Amino acid sequence: MILRKKMLGILMLLGLVLLAACQSKDAVKDTEKQETSTINIMETGEIPGVNPTTADNSVSFKAINQVYEGLYRLDKEGKPALAMAAAEPEEKDGGKTLIFKIQEDAEWSNGTPVTAADFEYAWKKVVDPKSAAAYGPQMEEIVKNATQILKGDMDPDQLGVKALDDKTLQVELENPVPIFKDLLTTGTFFPQNQAYIESQGDRYALSSENLISNGPFKLENWDGTKKTWDYVKNNKYWDKKNVKANKIHVQVVKDTNQALNLYTTDKLDRIELDGEFVSKYKDDPDFNKTFTGRSVYLKMNQGKDGQKTDLANVNIRRALAMAIDKQSMVDRLLANGSAVLNGNVPAKIMFDPKTKEDFREQNGDLLSYNPTEAKKYWESGLKEIGKSNLTIALTAGDSSLQKQQTEFMQDQLQKNLPGLTVNIKTVTQKASFVADISQDYEMLLGGWGGDYSDPLTYLNLFLTDSPGNHTGFSNTEYDKLILGAKGSLSNDPEKRWDALLKAEQILLKDNATLVPLYQGGRAYLQKAALQDYIAYPIGSENYKWMSKENK
Repeated sequence: MILRKKMLGILMLLGLVLLAACQSKDAVKDTEKQETSTINIMETGEIPGVNPTTADNSVSFKAINQVYEGLYRLDKEGKPALAMAAAEPEEKDGGKTLIFKIQEDAEWSNGTPVTAADFEYAWKKVVDPKSAAAYGPQMEEIVKNATQILKGDMDPDQLGVKALDDKTLQVELENPVPIFKDLLTTGTFFPQNQAYIESQGDRYALSSENLISNGPFKLENWDGTKKTWDYVKNNKYWDKKNVKANKIHVQVVKDTNQALNLYTTDKLDRIELDGEFVSKYKDDPDFNKTFTGRSVYLKMNQGKDGQKTDLANVNIRRALAMAIDKQSMVDRLLANGSAVLNGNVPAKIMFDPKTKEDFREQNGDLLSYNPTEAKKYWESGLKEIGKSNLTIALTAGDSSLQKQQTEFMQDQLQKNLPGLTVNIKTVTQKASFVADISQDYEMLLGGWGGDYSDPLTYLNLFLTDSPGNHTGFSNTEYDKLILGAKGSLSNDPEKRWDALLKAEQILLKDNATLVPLYQGGRAYLQKAALQDYIAYPIGSENYKWMSKENK
């Protein structure tokens, strides 16, 4: 009897061990299932480039944000969190000098350590006038000597950044800046490995074969022109334990019908919708809608190198800016949560530091739809340039939505401004970016999603001679206000805010530099299995925590 009880006990124990082993195996399988599933997402245009120094568009910065990482990375809620920086910096000189410690185990994907020298090299490269970096001015009036270096009055080696040793970085600021931590999450401030870049020469970052990564993913299967590419988990990444996806496959899809076909056949896990598709799928359990901080507008080329265009006439520009029924565009073509925007800085994101009032509400409507007034400005402008009619080319990307938008605007402008002919010039998204930065356009459909939650991220683009300007706009008072907001006014939040309000009025109300159209919304279908696809209202998308569980 005792023996029988012992045997029974042993069998029960073996059963528990086997059960635990099976459960353990099942748990491992579940983890593997989650971490090995390939995630399939879409992009609306090819990647123009992945060099953090020369990047100048949202598609490039989105890719850069997955394969590189700076001192900080935005967390899931969009707040700056420690990344390459191991701890918050030691502050000296009242916050004008910051000492950062770099993560001890941070490595590049080729196994070399990420060092303080990588940051020093990258930042000095960004402000070097020879680089012509579009976002070098982000350091202007912020990092010590950046303004003089960008003007060519100082050597890049005099920038206020220095590697004190392999893992200690010293940063000197002109003034303590409230947005500096946010800036450090953006591609302009990411590190680069000098030895690797010099070994690649002119080939650097032109394909995934000529690129190394210090971020959550490595870029693979990209040759600089392909319409597909992969983000593959970077096993050298310091925080790889929190990167769930082993592979994210991206394909360029420019037509919404095609995107839907891919989604319904499980070849895409998330797609964006617009127009009629929004109402068709709004009751689908996979449907979601949100707003973004993307400001969409038409840029108008006033001329460059001393050569003025017809669009240098402020009345012509003001007429164009007031002749488009933006509400109809938002309601009929988009229907995705986008809202009419009569300024450059979007709504619901940035607020007065004292009153907490929304920037957009405070500054009001600066250029609204008014066809009667538009016609008056148009007639005055034509008289001033000595013409009775005008033909303007409108350049835009080749997605189905952009084609619909340009056709709508063509009809509106020609209907409301007698004597105007608008010729649509459809190009690839990549070619549209090139036309923008080379200022090889007359009017161009563009926009900006912002890098950080401050009006400066939108207004900084239009400083005189800024590599991000590309319009021919130049205004001394505007420059003074923006540079003050970056520097001398940093310690007076209310005066700084007032300067930004005034600057936007100069940009649009006084000079009609842009044709503001709408603040972008986002309507999309997303599979329930896809988790932690982080798309902020402001800032590049962040795939670090993304995961998908197999069926």
